[in-house]
Amino acid sequence: MAASDPRPRFNVLTATTQDLRQLLEEGTITSLEIVKTYLDHIFRHDKDGAKCRAVLYTPQLFQLLARAAELDSERSRGSIRGPLHGIPVLLKDSIATSVELGMPTSAGSHALLTSSPSGNSDVASALLESGLIILGKTNMTELIGQKGRAGWSAVGGMCQPAYIPSGFKLGEKRRGETTPSGSSTGSAVGVACGFAPIALGTETTGSIVSPAAAAALYALKLTPGSVSLKGVLHVTACFDTVGAMGKTPKDVALTCDSFRPEGKSGLLADATAHVKPEEISVGFVDIELWRLPKDCQVQDPKYFEQTAEEYTEAKERLRKHGAKVVDVYITPPEKYIVGDINVDELMDDIIDHQAKNGIDRYLNDLIYSDVRSLDDIVRFNDEHSDIEFDKDFCPNQDNLRRLVELAQPDEEMRASLEQCKKWAATEGVDKAVREHGVHVVVCCSDSFFAGVSVAARYPMASVPLGYIESSGRPYGLQAVAPKDHEDALVKFMAFWESISPPRRLPDLEASASARRYL
Repeated sequence: MAASDPRPRFNVLTATTQDLRQLLEEGTITSLEIVKTYLDHIFRHDKDGAKCRAVLYTPQLFQLLARAAELDSERSRGSIRGPLHGIPVLLKDSIATSVELGMPTSAGSHALLTSSPSGNSDVASALLESGLIILGKTNMTELIGQKGRAGWSAVGGMCQPAYIPSGFKLGEKRRGETTPSGSSTGSAVGVACGFAPIALGTETTGSIVSPAAAAALYALKLTPGSVSLKGVLHVTACFDTVGAMGKTPKDVALTCDSFRPEGKSGLLADATAHVKPEEISVGFVDIELWRLPKDCQVQDPKYFEQTAEEYTEAKERLRKHGAKVVDVYITPPEKYIVGDINVDELMDDIIDHQAKNGIDRYLNDLIYSDVRSLDDIVRFNDEHSDIEFDKDFCPNQDNLRRLVELAQPDEEMRASLEQCKKWAATEGVDKAVREHGVHVVVCCSDSFFAGVSVAARYPMASVPLGYIESSGRPYGLQAVAPKDHEDALVKFMAFWESISPPRRLPDLEASASARRYL
């Protein structure tokens, strides 16, 4: 439990890393006080109050305060590790942390609650070396999206949407208005609801950018393969990667800079400074060709009219402020046929055949674990059905059983990966870049456009766009750029922020009232 302090130090719902950094540099606040403020807010609104259910674990109080005090002491001596020195961050619970940090790495599963990683993941180590404070581990779709409803885990329950006071609606369509999306659900909800200024997530297919869009955040998924996955539970060796979420593009860029390997082309945070209109060239695909199918999308007919209008307005806003905007065409996945299936089904096929391998690799690297394979997890769940299943959110583990049956060596998927890349990169993003001179290609977040980034194995960003009138749920734009061109995405994010109204804030008091009996 956090030590309660009635004096508000800053507004947790609006504070950015740069706001906190300024206060620290002015000496008007300490990292110790920042940590206490966020802990108080988590205690007030995560399990109680608004019942966000975004944070699974925090370290013991003495551990967090000792870390903050150590960084404050370093600052007082003029020893600053980086621009995020003494700033708290939340980690998705699939990113391993050492047992010395006092938190499990469970991926939302009781099967992994007692597991012991060999140490911090490479990503977590880099964050600590950069002077950040790992404030907690976030709720997620269990086993990185492979079990249960999006946003639900057996350990954490259903993570609630940040902007829907009444909470998730049972029976909701899988990409409907009240779903917080996944699998990095708690990271997005945690930042939006003021539990930390920044958070890390992982992504196989849309797992960072989709929940970020539903929480009105900026987010960046890094190029797959550009960041070490050592100590990160992942589904595939080819598609999975790590990324960050925050309230501003600079927060996201600074966070990614703190764990990206040295030697990458420059600091992403530099790309947020003094962005000129002539540096922004954007290709928009046809929203009507990329919308989600009706079986998984919202029902409100006004939604389609609203999103089409705001999508057009986004193009005009960019043009008005001097950016180059053109219409580009990428073949929608359901129309790109490879053999007897479309490319979307082909991506699913790759994931299905590689998921067991990815999960097993992580489990085999643990110092101690009750489970060492996906087969073991399936058996554990059967033996602990009272805690691992839920009639509303996870009535069975049919998908996990299917992944065990479909597992194949990763190299067997090589030809399929090349077909995917041909569609998304060679004949998709690369063609648009070459023929139209664009830097990024954009679509609406309520789509399957994230699949382009997945298949191409390219980086992707998310920016806020609008709020569904019938519910207030946010949605955004998703942008993809060629391999290792995160700087182009950051420039686009920063330019978009400079010409857009401030993001709305979630109403936690309304949520607390509406979710009283949740």
